[in-house]
Amino acid sequence: MTWLKGLLVALGLVVVLVVAIVAALGLLTSDKGKEVRHISIGQRTITVSHFKNLTQETTADGVKIVVDGHTITATQDAIAIDGKPQSFDPAQDVEVNIDETGAVQAKTLSADAPRPDEETPDEGAGDAEPPQ
Repeated sequence: MTWLKGLLVALGLVVVLVVAIVAALGLLTSDKGKEVRHISIGQRTITVSHFKNLTQETTADGVKIVVDGHTITATQDAIAIDGKPQSFDPAQDVEVNIDETGAVQAKTLSADAPRPDEETPDEGAGDAEPPQ
């Protein structure tokens, strides 16, 4: 009977040790780092990269995004960051980056680069004539 008791104690110690290791790994990797959110408004997609927190609220004519202490207001025609209007074409996709220090940088994505959520078409798929 004592060997059964020793086996149960050893098994209990192994379980406690595994739980402690998993908890320690969770604490070490709990830093979220940089997160990315893609928001579609009309023809454009706004990609927001941030470090801490992001809340999104739908308004009557677009969306209001509060991210890491900055307010981004976007409609189908215009984007404003912290109340300052940005001069982006309404058909262009926009990328907004907020770094660890809280600095905001907004830029348009190039037209030839595919959106992150789109599949790239096969190259040369429409070049050949159909067989006769």
